[in-house]
Amino acid sequence: MKQFYLQAWAKNLPGNACSALCTFLNAVYPLSKEAMEVIDRETKLTQVKKGQFLIEPGSPNENLFFIVKGVVRGYMIEEKKEITTWINAENEIVGAIRNLGLDLPSEEYVQVIEDSIVVYLPHSLLDYLYEHFPEGNIIGRKLLEDNYRGSEERAYICRIPSAEKKYKRFVATQPDLLNRIPLKYIASYLGMTVETMSRIRGRR
Repeated sequence: MKQFYLQAWAKNLPGNACSALCTFLNAVYPLSKEAMEVIDRETKLTQVKKGQFLIEPGSPNENLFFIVKGVVRGYMIEEKKEITTWINAENEIVGAIRNLGLDLPSEEYVQVIEDSIVVYLPHSLLDYLYEHFPEGNIIGRKLLEDNYRGSEERAYICRIPSAEKKYKRFVATQPDLLNRIPLKYIASYLGMTVETMSRIRGRR
């Protein structure tokens, strides 16, 4: 599959991709001017329509994506059923991380579920930042810690036996997503049917 930024439905936006991404990264740890120049040169700000894919199984896993605006989900298909594994919105860096660093094709879908603006961030750029800029390693460590906490939260929520408690946990941790995305994606993420979720919502 061609990379998403080469598709007819993807529109490169005017402006500086680094202005959005660097603002985010600077909040994690200050970037040097030289590092920002490299990021500006190697990243691209792109508009992607709802329903389109950033990554599909079998496609090269060459980029991560910073969400400037919109919502993105990751999912896999098991026995012809979509299983949503994560959902993220603005100010998150996302991608197919299952094979991160292994130079293997993606095993999952990464799909935009709301008209979005993203910055694509090549893995090769990350390697360069790690090698040439001390702040790159500090930012990378802090982001990895944050993503690990997110992974632990997903692991915890899927082990809660009560469907109602799962839903309450989701509401407590990601309330802004409730009215932005279809219920079927939230239900899939929580491991329940849409009917079960509708009943739970109806009791609240």
